[in-house]
Amino acid sequence: MSVPPFRPGNGPPPDDRAHEAVASVPRHVPRTLAGARRRFLAVNGAVFLLAASLSSTAGELFATRPATTVPLGLVLGALQLAVLLLTSWWYDRTLRRHVDPLVDLARGRADLVHASPSRPGPAETTSRRPQGRRR
Repeated sequence: MSVPPFRPGNGPPPDDRAHEAVASVPRHVPRTLAGARRRFLAVNGAVFLLAASLSSTAGELFATRPATTVPLGLVLGALQLAVLLLTSWWYDRTLRRHVDPLVDLARGRADLVHASPSRPGPAETTSRRPQGRRR
């Protein structure tokens, strides 16, 4: 039985094909990430700046206790925390819905490129014991 001659398509795939598969992910993934990040920062930054400007200009307003024993500053701080938690959930949901499927697709393409099983090395290189004289 003879071995067929080497041709460019006969051998295992080169290592750079996995990078090509990952690079073929649609180009709107970075735009989706950047857009979601910008909206997250804009909303949380605006709420933070509003709270900071109110506390610096109307500090006595934060000390007032409207109808309850809880000061208004604590209520506004809790609202700021609620906005932060809500936008964090929204950001995570956006990435899970729009970006994760594309990343999984790229990983699947890269796995298909390197689907050949790994070959173990010689037995003496996989042993943990140092090779030497046996007693």
